[in-house]
Formats: sequence, structure tokens, C-alpha cells
Amino acid sequence: MCAMGVERKVLHVGPALTRGGMGRTIQRLNENPPDGWGTDILTTHADGGVIAILRAWNRAKRMLSTKLSEKPDLVHIHTATRASWFRKRKIIRKARRFGIPVVVHLHSGSFDSFGKGWIGKDISKVLSLKGVYPIVLTEYWKKWLQPKTSNNVRIIPNPYRYGLSPTPPEERDMNLLLMVGRPSSIKGHSLAIDAIQELRNEGQDICLHLAGTSQNDLPKKNRSADGVVANGWIEDNELDVLINKAGFLLMPSKHEGMPLALLDGLATGLPAIVSSTCSSFIEEGGIVIEERTVDAWKKGIKNQINNREKWEKMVINAPNDVVGLDSETDKLRWGKVYDEIIEIHSKIR
Repeated sequence: MCAMGVERKVLHVGPALTRGGMGRTIQRLNENPPDGWGTDILTTHADGGVIAILRAWNRAKRMLSTKLSEKPDLVHIHTATRASWFRKRKIIRKARRFGIPVVVHLHSGSFDSFGKGWIGKDISKVLSLKGVYPIVLTEYWKKWLQPKTSNNVRIIPNPYRYGLSPTPPEERDMNLLLMVGRPSSIKGHSLAIDAIQELRNEGQDICLHLAGTSQNDLPKKNRSADGVVANGWIEDNELDVLINKAGFLLMPSKHEGMPLALLDGLATGLPAIVSSTCSSFIEEGGIVIEERTVDAWKKGIKNQINNREKWEKMVINAPNDVVGLDSETDKLRWGKVYDEIIEIHSKIR
């Protein structure tokens, strides 16, 4: 533990100001640090085109030595796959040269497909370095990663957002569906929209709201879809209105790590209809549709919106699926892991 009155410092490195789950996670950790810990942030990414991304990365590279020379007690690196990994691996190596312990927090739900061949060997090599402490979101990812590194892999799940509380069935619109996520083919927007369109053509009075995706972000064939409202990126207070009004959250994703939108929705009592990639997060608060086809999703959604009794039970029980994932428990988890890493690292330096 820290000496009385002495605060340790963790430097978070990642896309702290960008839209999406990883950015929100960094913001939550920054706003809600463990007791005895202060935070600093090095932003490595920016929303926008290639120029904005390159500017953010070049700025981060220039600031990195200054941040490290201030000797934070811990560097907490947040990474996904592809370019994110290749940027962060450079920071991992540099932080080690300063003798600072490095937490490498793997957020992506596609590291298994990304980490093949020489890339997999590179991931194994970097995450096996002394002074590197890998963190994953779930038991699935620990089982995948642990055989590939000599370092102990720790599990810390994502929390739902502070201040959320359950909304009862009578305040929800069962026919209002919500999908939250950035514009990416991985998220399955087109699949969800096509299923909604077919249901509306059959006479189902339903509406789909998209948060995080604007109309111009959609495939051309979906931009004029009837009954679909593309809200673009919205702030938490606007999102809360939708989360507390909607009848179902749709998540037909191809890959997911541990989606904050799903955790936040369940915490408010919003039942979820999800693909198999999210099956481990659903018990009482939703259903899993194994096939990612329009027909399977159309049937799955139809079965749910036509069974009010089952839906009401899911609304009541959904918060049970995120018990222990509140922000205060999350703070305690990180405090325990940070302190443990500091103690271990003091013995290997």
C-alpha cells in the first residue's frame, strides 16, 4: 500500500478522446481511479480521417518521453488489434526501458483471429517481456492468451456506467428497438436493419434507433430504410433517454470484447437480443441468436416482441446479469491489481 498521504500515479495510454468502447473505458477509469491513485492520460488516436489519426499518433510519440520521464508508478496501455496493436507495442517497449511496470489491457474481441502466424508470435513475445502485465476482459480470453505468454494473465471485466438504475416495464416501449455502436460491418447494422424491414413489411409496428451511427455511415441500401432512425454519436444523457425507453437492445455483432453498451443496457433492465459472440454475458436478461442471418434475426426478434409476459420478466431480471460489475467494485478490482503489480515489480527490478 502507499505510504500515508502519498498518491501513486497511473498513466493511461490509448484512444481516450475517441468514440467507442475503448475510449469510454479509459474515461471511466480516469474519472473513477482506485483509492490512493491519481491518473494521467496520453491520447494516441483521434476520430476522423487518416490525417487526424496520424496527427494524434505523432503528438503522442512526441509527448511520450516527457510523460515517462515524470516517472508514473504504472503505465496502463489500452489496445485493440491491427494498427492499434502495432502502435502500442512500441510504447510497451519504451516504457520498459524507463523501468516502469506496464499493464497491457486487451480490449478487442478479435485477438484470436488477428493473432495468427507471425503476428501471434509477436504478441506472445511482447506480452512475455519482464515487467509486462497482460489484462483481459473474460475467462475466454485468458484461456486463449495464457498459453502464449510466460506472464500471468489477469481478468478484469468492464463495468457498467456509474449512476444507472433499472427502469420498469411500464415505462418502456416494447416495440422500440435500440442498437448502439460505431459504424462498422463488424457490428451488424445491415443485418439488423434488413431484419427490421422485413418485419415491418409483415405488419409489425416496430422502430429501430441507432446510436453512434449516422445515416451516411450506413450501407447505401439501408440509408432510406423505413422505421430506422440513425441518431449519430450522442452524449450519455441523450443515450440514457433511449436506453430507458427502449424495449430491446440489438447486438448482432461478429466480434465483441466486453461491450459497454450491453452492460449499461442490462443494468437499466433493457433486455438484449445478441449474437453468439455475446452469449457469455446473457443469462436472465435476453436471448442469443446463434446464426447471423436476416431470417434468423427476423424470427428471433418477432418471437420476443410478441411475448410480453416473457419480456417483462427479462426487464425485471436483466440487472442480475451485471451483478458485481458496478463502478465501485471495479475500482476495488483495479486497486487490488495495481497494488499487486507494484509489489511484484519491486522484486524483479
